[in-house]
Amino acid sequence: MVFIHGGDFGIGSGSKSFYGAQYLISHGVIVVTLNYRLNAYGFLNLGIPDAPGNAGLKDIRAALRWLQDNIANFNGDPDNVTLFGQGSGGLAAIYMTMSDTTQGLFHRVISQSGTPFAPQSFDPRPLRTASQIAKSLGLISEDPDALLRLYSETPVDEVEEAIAKQMNARSVFLPSVEDIFDDEEAFLVDSPYNILTLGKEHKAFNPVPMIISVNTVEGLTSTLDYYTITSQMDRIKNEDFSALDQRSLVVPKKEREEFRKTLTETYFTNITSDEALVGGIINLNTDFSYVGPVSLFAEMYSNNSNVPIYQCIFSYIGNRNLGRLLTNSSLQATANRDELFYVFELERLPLPMDENDARIVTFMTMMWTNFAKYGSPTPDPTAGEWLPYPYNLEINLEPQYVAPLTPDRAYFWRHFYYKYGAEVPRE
Repeated sequence: MVFIHGGDFGIGSGSKSFYGAQYLISHGVIVVTLNYRLNAYGFLNLGIPDAPGNAGLKDIRAALRWLQDNIANFNGDPDNVTLFGQGSGGLAAIYMTMSDTTQGLFHRVISQSGTPFAPQSFDPRPLRTASQIAKSLGLISEDPDALLRLYSETPVDEVEEAIAKQMNARSVFLPSVEDIFDDEEAFLVDSPYNILTLGKEHKAFNPVPMIISVNTVEGLTSTLDYYTITSQMDRIKNEDFSALDQRSLVVPKKEREEFRKTLTETYFTNITSDEALVGGIINLNTDFSYVGPVSLFAEMYSNNSNVPIYQCIFSYIGNRNLGRLLTNSSLQATANRDELFYVFELERLPLPMDENDARIVTFMTMMWTNFAKYGSPTPDPTAGEWLPYPYNLEINLEPQYVAPLTPDRAYFWRHFYYKYGAEVPRE
């Protein structure tokens, strides 16, 4: 089982001080964690051979190739490799199914809170992104060679300081479509939307059985990005509703006012109190970054491949829900990262565990390792069966099938995505 850490492609580490694997190992699996290049150094795409993009995803591909050659020396099976990850790590695992250069390197995927089609998942205009950050470093240019010199010669801390000044600073540089160069093995040659739309007809599509999990109010942790949320609140209070624009949507200039008005009427009917503003931002981020994109991805992946996708909603609230602990939330809902430490031990800051927490740890690690070993989380259906899409399993003390999360809000997002999605082809 190969774990890919999250952090919106901007920060993070696979260190065992964050991801202690003892709960998984107790089920008789080998766990591998890895690091990969991040931020500008992992995802700068200037459309030239020296900066073609997706270096971080290519690092993961290189690690998987190394495992194919070497994991047998650690008593591992190169013919039974499961990728799993949380947030952008789960999305990176999904990206591995979208490249013809990764076929045969892995056999299953588990994505916890990671999905295509979200604002933090894909950059449709990477040269523009590089140029935007360059302005903070004193260069106004879209010339790839000038930008390459800037990013190559500027000290790392200065580049990171310029990125930190941006909205949603952790997810500035993202995966993007690459140009093809003779001496570079491209990773992503088309957008996730196009690849999934064509499914098995697309030469890059490389589907494997998958588990995808979400929490009930993922956007709760958007409050942790202090600079971004305070900036958004100030702008909304001053009726600057451009703060609601989504990177994954390209809205024509003449339609922007109507788009922003619709979002305002849906999420911000009350902007007189900070509490109402924060609640609106949380709900908007939950819907536009998780609920909507996950529902569309699961549908497209299931319909356009011949492999199962198992869906679950993590709703258990216990002592190890890191997202809730970080946000000090009193809402009876689970946040982004809440499921993570029922799979791992956070060695840097050990979290308490009572009897109910231990039951969830046992359940989740059993499902994850069963899936890795057998391709099904419930290989013996006589003891209860987790059925694939369109079923949704709620993970709690009494697991049960439940309706999808807020389907009306998922379709609200989908309306805009089909109309304005940056990846959706226009006639």
